[in-house]
Amino acid sequence: MRTIVAMVVGLVLCVAPATPARAEGPAAVSQTMVNVEYEGTKVWLPGTLVVPKGSTVTLKLINNVPSDPKEHGFAIPAYNIAETVVRGEPKTVTFTADKVGVFPITCHLHPAHVGGQLVVLQQ
Repeated sequence: MRTIVAMVVGLVLCVAPATPARAEGPAAVSQTMVNVEYEGTKVWLPGTLVVPKGSTVTLKLINNVPSDPKEHGFAIPAYNIAETVVRGEPKTVTFTADKVGVFPITCHLHPAHVGGQLVVLQQ
């Protein structure tokens, strides 16, 4: 009898699908954002960045605007981020997305420039 039970258990273990291990902890998000000029309008692309709450977000900021001034701002006020990005000198910003919501991305140096948004989703 023990032999039959052992064989059945062995078969079940061989046939049962493996359950993949779930990664615990926050996700890591890495994104390059580029400041461009289109028909005189300066904008950071992509315009919308979507991340899960708790994720560590690393943004590489590149200013490709050919016209003067050579400095442009990148700010997410809700996360106390305000960087000046000089053309030809990329910057990296890292933060933890610890608040759920939609947060504006702006140019703190030139408020008239088109902004974007950071969307932080509850998991």
